[in-house]
Amino acid sequence: MIRGAALGAFLLALPPAIVAGGCQSTDYSTPAMPSGAMPTQAGAPPTPMDGTWASIDGVFVATFISGNFTSRFTQTNEILAQGTYTVAGPTVNLTWISVASQTQRSAVCTMATSDVVSCTQDDGGSFDLKRAA
Repeated sequence: MIRGAALGAFLLALPPAIVAGGCQSTDYSTPAMPSGAMPTQAGAPPTPMDGTWASIDGVFVATFISGNFTSRFTQTNEILAQGTYTVAGPTVNLTWISVASQTQRSAVCTMATSDVVSCTQDDGGSFDLKRAA
């Protein structure tokens, strides 16, 4: 189930044509990274976030590797966002660019368990992730 604030944040990330019920064909294969974001060097030690995570509501899947992540719509595999992350203890800081709106966003997350992460976005919305099999 999508929480009200998370649904609003999700809808803001979508192209207007999709929100209105239409279809849009756009090449999102090379979205920009957040300003100031630097790719993490290969060989960086793994973090508890490294791997594949799915939104609890099943809308998207995100792959976290060496400080960078990409999220994709589950049904279409279309890129939703790309960004960076840092882990300090149980706290995970995410910064990303929404591909559809080209808006920079961020969230602070807490690792509730090794398989569940709860996130609060800078705009007050929230979402939960579970480790994918």
